[in-house]
Amino acid sequence: MPTSILSRAETFPMTDKATGHAFSISLIRPFMELPDSPILIVLDSGITFGTAAEAAIYRGAVGALIPAVVVGVGYDADILATMRLRTRDMTPQTPADKYPEMAPLMGAEFGGADAFLAFILDELIPEVRRRAPEGSETRRILFGHSLGGLFTARALLTRPDAFEAFAASSPSLWWNDFATLALLEGFSDRLAKTGAKPRVLIDVAAAEQDPPQKAAPGMTLEATQARVREARMVDSAREFAEALKAYPLAELKYVCFEDEDHASVISAAVGRAVTFALTAPSAAPTA
Repeated sequence: MPTSILSRAETFPMTDKATGHAFSISLIRPFMELPDSPILIVLDSGITFGTAAEAAIYRGAVGALIPAVVVGVGYDADILATMRLRTRDMTPQTPADKYPEMAPLMGAEFGGADAFLAFILDELIPEVRRRAPEGSETRRILFGHSLGGLFTARALLTRPDAFEAFAASSPSLWWNDFATLALLEGFSDRLAKTGAKPRVLIDVAAAEQDPPQKAAPGMTLEATQARVREARMVDSAREFAEALKAYPLAELKYVCFEDEDHASVISAAVGRAVTFALTAPSAAPTA
């Protein structure tokens, strides 16, 4: 049985007109439906929407955060199918044979990131504002974890004007040999051209580089450990945040969550993203 907060949420299907890809959208409106309320979009809604909605709606209702419309983007599919669909939608163009050892878990269809971002901006947000007229036309926040964090980082670097704030949790920057980081070249020009000054949160779990003791599905333990070493999840997230200090962002925060791993950090990361995104600037925490 859903909580009293989540019972107010609605779920509806949407199909991307350009690609035909089907999504399951979750939406919850704030108790106080104020004009120009931020729209917080969380990817992988099956594991993020409930936490984001309860945190944002409750804390918005008691005045601790700015009231917001919370939107989850996911799939009406089982876990394995969802893993493969998110790989399709959240990754940039990648050689089709790049990760054969990961195909049993993640599939082998890549490259939908640009189309997915276009769907969010051109189709999803207008539909959200139709259903929740208090949703802002310009105040939009994007949260993603893992491949969703990669997608969020890429959205920041290619379309810094698309969202007011970007929260990239445990971003899979290793994807395609860290190719997304090459987009830092030209980032200054994109900021200047659009006039964007987004707020950015980068976070990661401290244990994400610890050698795993269990093999990933379809992989040997040795191959799994090698992949973790090559991914450099903690180091690359920290280095990405350090690199972003060179650019005129409105705000930049980096968080490393102690005693958490890639999976356990999700709840903490969602909670921190909600706080970061929906705290009034004048009251923004300093740590």
